[in-house]
Amino acid sequence: METTILIPEELLEKHDFTKLYKFSKHPREKNRFLALSHFKEGKAPREIAALLRVTRNTVYTWIRNFKTHGIDGLKEKPGRGKKAFIPDSETAAFRSAVLELQAGRSGGVIIGKDVLRLMKDKYGVDCSLKSAYNHLKRARLV
Repeated sequence: METTILIPEELLEKHDFTKLYKFSKHPREKNRFLALSHFKEGKAPREIAALLRVTRNTVYTWIRNFKTHGIDGLKEKPGRGKKAFIPDSETAAFRSAVLELQAGRSGGVIIGKDVLRLMKDKYGVDCSLKSAYNHLKRARLV
C-alpha cells in the first residue's frame, strides 16, 4: 500500500512546474520540478520514481519539502562543492593585491608562480597552479 501525501490544491495550482522545469538551469532542480509536475497531473510517487529513475523515497522527500517549504524546498541550496581557498569577502582585496603586484613589476607580466607566491605570503594558502588560476578567474583577472 502506498502512502498518500496530501498537499492543498491551491498550493499545487499556484505554480507551473513545467515552466519552472524549462527555465531552471540546475539538473537536480529540473528533476524536482518535473516530479512535482507529474504529481500535479495525478501520477503516483511510484510512477514518478520509475519515470525519473530515482527511488520512491526521493520523490516523497521532494513532495514533503515542497509541502513544508514551498517552492524554495525544491531549489538547490548553496554550499555544495569544494570551498575556495580565498573567501568571496577577500576577493576584492586579492584582486587589488594582484594588480599591485603587476604594477610593481618592471617589465613583463606576472605569471602563475608569482600569484602562487602572493597567495602563500599574503593569505597563507598553499595550493596548485590550477587553483591559483581559478582564483584569478573568480577575481575577473583572466
